[in-house]
Amino acid sequence: YRDYLEYLSLNPDVFVTQMDTIYNDETNGPFVQTFRLMSCKLLFAVLHKNKTADNMLKGVNILESVLGRELFEKHCHVILTDRGSEFSLADAIESRTDGTRRTRIYYCDPMRSNQKGSLENNHELLRYILPKGTDLNALGLTSQKSLKLALSHINSYPVEMLGGKSPLQYTEFLFPKLYEALNRYGIKSLNVNDVVLKPYLLKNNVK
Repeated sequence: YRDYLEYLSLNPDVFVTQMDTIYNDETNGPFVQTFRLMSCKLLFAVLHKNKTADNMLKGVNILESVLGRELFEKHCHVILTDRGSEFSLADAIESRTDGTRRTRIYYCDPMRSNQKGSLENNHELLRYILPKGTDLNALGLTSQKSLKLALSHINSYPVEMLGGKSPLQYTEFLFPKLYEALNRYGIKSLNVNDVVLKPYLLKNNVK
């Protein structure tokens, strides 16, 4: 983490993305790999059946495929995560198979999840839809499509620090290319009156 702070002090204009995983059943999953794009306070996530290093690498690859190389390098110039074994493939995360660098990965200090507190706060909204102690499959979290529905609602929720705008509204205004990429992927901006942050959101909505 000290190296992370030193890098930011030397490169104060770079954008950081925080990364983590949440789940309720460590044995059977499902596992949600989360990304907070700090440039626009937006939550992205990928659903996995297993919590392995290969799957977490796949999640990073999916994020890059959604954003495209240019936007990924801009908004994920640095990735900050914890020291879980699922994030151990640092070299593969940092560089593409063709050898080009796409990001820099840094790790929080042991037992210091607060060092990526912005993402931890985002998890609170996600937990409104996916409460701890529940069967996530039974709630309807059965596919990436269902997770995209949850992300659409979370990212359409107004945020005080954004002047009452939602992360998607903020992104559309400041980073229209990023907004368009997310919209094409299926993360849609909703009217605030249509936002639902309750466990019943996913039931009967997606198969």
